[in-house]
Amino acid sequence: MLDGALGGHIEVHMNLDPDVWPIEVDAGEMELAILNLCLNARDAMVAGGRILLIAANTTAENDDGAVAELVRISVSDSGHGMPPEVQARVFEPFFTTKDVSRGSGLGLPQVYGFAQQSGGRISIESAVGAGTTVTLWLPRSLRNPEAIGDAPSLPSHRLDVVRRGHVLLVEDDPDVSALTREMLSSLGFAVTPVTSAAAALGALADSRPIDVVLSDIMMPGGMSGVQLAREIRQRRPTLPVLLTTGYVEAASGLEDGEFELLLKPFSLETLATALGIRAPEERSVEVR
Repeated sequence: MLDGALGGHIEVHMNLDPDVWPIEVDAGEMELAILNLCLNARDAMVAGGRILLIAANTTAENDDGAVAELVRISVSDSGHGMPPEVQARVFEPFFTTKDVSRGSGLGLPQVYGFAQQSGGRISIESAVGAGTTVTLWLPRSLRNPEAIGDAPSLPSHRLDVVRRGHVLLVEDDPDVSALTREMLSSLGFAVTPVTSAAAALGALADSRPIDVVLSDIMMPGGMSGVQLAREIRQRRPTLPVLLTTGYVEAASGLEDGEFELLLKPFSLETLATALGIRAPEERSVEVR
């Protein structure tokens, strides 16, 4: 998952406890959280660097004095780090220090939400010039993980997928596009990715079998996702179009009920629901 997203200038090292306890989480959200953390780490190392991913067992005392068994998952980078005033705001939705074309400010809030919904928590340590470490603290599950069988390299939600059709994905951010393609593939869809509205119209013009269009609203090239959707409706009135955005205000030009809107960040289950299918049933995930 990380090889295709980070680029050759980033080294990834893993230190995974061979006896790490199982945790029970949403596998799609877990993948998204790890990818978001690694993409943030990559962006902090413009000239290249090293990411260290650690998974280990630990214990911590709760507020009531009871000892909790946790799995600690941390992502560390050798990047430029951040000052305290930035650290204090990194989990706020839409807060970002990146250029608007490079980030939506939704990555770390998604990770924060994932930790909360999984019964855990998240912490961050950083210093200017000394890199950053973000750590997930997730509760140990007492259930035994289910065996994956003959396909140990596949995430649990990738097993036994049913081929469902062909999605034309219109997304100019390469990281978001790569992740969305992974999610669509795991749901059983073939995917044709393009990076502009003009390219999307070109793909539709060559008679390839497209069953649904999934398009970001904020697009380069002068035509927005909303304008693209309206043009597609003129050309192919029966072709479903699903619009997505991380900025609610970007959808202000939509008429009520004109097109379905999917807000970023979205989970595998939310994406499946928006596409009118059920997400594959998740299993408990063992961090290995």
